[in-house]
Order: sequence, then C-alpha cells, then structure tokens
Amino acid sequence: MKFRTIIFAALTAGTFTSSLQAEASDKKHLTIVVGTHHYTPQRTMPEMKKELERLGFEVSIVNPDWDPEKDKRGLPGLEVLKETDLAIFFTRFLTLEGEQYDQFMDYVEAGKPVVGLRTSGHGFNYSKDNPKSALNLGFGRDVLGSPYLIHLAGKTQLEIIEDEKKHPILTGISGTWNSPGTLYLSKTEEGVKPLVLGTGSPKGGKAYTRTNQFGTHELKAEMTDNVAWTWTNKYGGKTFYTSLGHAGDFSEPNSMRLIVNGIYWAAGVPVPSADTEIKTFTISSPKKARK
Repeated sequence: MKFRTIIFAALTAGTFTSSLQAEASDKKHLTIVVGTHHYTPQRTMPEMKKELERLGFEVSIVNPDWDPEKDKRGLPGLEVLKETDLAIFFTRFLTLEGEQYDQFMDYVEAGKPVVGLRTSGHGFNYSKDNPKSALNLGFGRDVLGSPYLIHLAGKTQLEIIEDEKKHPILTGISGTWNSPGTLYLSKTEEGVKPLVLGTGSPKGGKAYTRTNQFGTHELKAEMTDNVAWTWTNKYGGKTFYTSLGHAGDFSEPNSMRLIVNGIYWAAGVPVPSADTEIKTFTISSPKKARK
C-alpha cells in the first residue's frame, strides 16, 4: 500500500545503501507546498525534495513559477493533497479563495499530519472584512502551535533543550550552532513540546517597545524563545514546526538534520540513525542582470 505525505514549499528518488531503505520502503508520499518567495523556498524546496527522494520518500511539490503570496493565481495543483500522507508547508501571507482554499483547508481540517517551516506561522493575510481573516492568527495558532508575533534581527544561536535530547527528532544533533535567520518570538499553545531554543537580539541590540499588526511587543536586548517543537494540533494532526527555513539553514548539518528528522517523525517513519548521512545543500545567489 502506498502512503502519501505533503511538504509545503515541495520534493527525486535515489538509491538506498543503508538500513534507511527498509525504514522508508513504504514510499510515503510527501507534498511540499511553496506559498511564498520570501526566504527563497521556491529554490530551496526543490533541493529538499531531491534529498527526501534520495532518502526513500515519494515527493510532490506545489511550486508555481510566480510568487503565490503576491499573485492572484495562487497555488494551482493543491488537489494532490487528497492523496498525501504528510503536508510540508512553506507559506506566507496567502489569500487563497475558492477551490484552492477548500483543498488547502480540507487537508488540514481532516487531521492529517503537517510540517510547518519558517513563515508558515503567518501563512495567511486576509483583509479585516474578509470572513477568512481569523486565519491570519489562527493558522499559526491552531494548526502549527503558535501565531506569528514578531522577529528580531541578525543571526540566531541555537541549542537543543537538554531534557529533550532523547527525543527522536533530536537524533544526531548536539551542541550549539547558528542560523543566519532572525529569531521568531512565539506564544505556544498548551501541549506544545519545545525541542530547540534560539537566542537573538532586536535591531541595535537594545531593548525597546515595537507595535506591528500582530500586537505590541516588549523587546529585550537579548531574548531566547522556542525554535522547533511538536504538537497535536486543533484538528488532531501530528505537527512539527520550526522557524528555521532561511536559505542558509539548509547548508548547516544540525539544522538540515532537524528538519529532515521532523519530517520523518511527522510522517510516522522511524527517524534515521545518527550515522545516516543527511546531505546539506547551498543555493547560489541569483546573478544580477546587467544594465
């Protein structure tokens, strides 16, 4: 029996040379949904797809040529979610309507497993007079475990939570490391199990008060918050979320392994052993057009 898994943002098959072949022999189907060009997931997620296929998954990707965050054509191809076991979302400020909205939410509301990357915590941005505007905060809160609040500035120092070091998602991860991405502040729901902490600072490294569309925030000169966690969401779906997803995170072994392990865990497949190779990748900067 084939299984289906979805990855939002999206994921080719490789040859197995380790016990990992047996673990993923079910060929679970992942679908990556790329719903923004912010942080360039339209380029990183196809590379993630290749690695997941090398590890033995069947992977689909919804990744249109345009930026779904800014283009009214949105995300055609979401019907693949009907056949998926796990959805991986890399979305931001979407305003899906009609069939696309129904296909997206039908998957979520069915209680199927989800993985959320980086900006998916603020995956929707409907106008206040739109009946769907509750999703602006509600998607992050009810589906992924925390609404988006605000982000700091500069890089983030990461460390696993010592009491959770035996959690399967933390297999093969140790010590401290850096993400080039900024720290997202969270307000996690009851039942969320944090796995990784991040420490960062606001712009200028000074404390101040800042107000944005998500509220008023008292920022300290240095702050520590949750960067990765597991949860059972409002709809009963097994959930892994991480605010990692900056293009540079995929070239960092600990960050890449964390994301891959989280996908395995959410898909219900045994996480790879610590000695299993997880390949990192680096995307080149786009060439500037000559004037």
